[in-house]
Amino acid sequence: MSVSGVHGDIVVGSVLTWSTSYTDEEVARCCALAGRPTDPLPDYLPYLLVVAPLTKLGGDLNYLSGRMTWTAARPVRRNETLSAELAVTRLDTVDGVTRIAFDARIRASGDLVIEGHSRGVVGPV
Repeated sequence: MSVSGVHGDIVVGSVLTWSTSYTDEEVARCCALAGRPTDPLPDYLPYLLVVAPLTKLGGDLNYLSGRMTWTAARPVRRNETLSAELAVTRLDTVDGVTRIAFDARIRASGDLVIEGHSRGVVGPV
């Protein structure tokens, strides 16, 4: 079983990756949207920006989560690059619905900062 999309053919065992870092302007916009002070900027990234690379990867697959569990190991400094990965652990079709599950990780400066699991469905990309 496989699904095709932005990352090519996805099968159990596939690992999708994406890295990003945020500009001060992006951090300020996120803080402003959340009603948090932007001057001075926080030393650490808002949690939503830390997990955003995982949502980007899921969005590439047209993924709709049914369940997510995450554990955060430490805060992420504003100047750190985030590297996200989703490792596909399940992929099957039942009654025309493609179910998928992932092990998810985010690293910053080589440290594992977010770890978790997610399962849901993927639609046509």
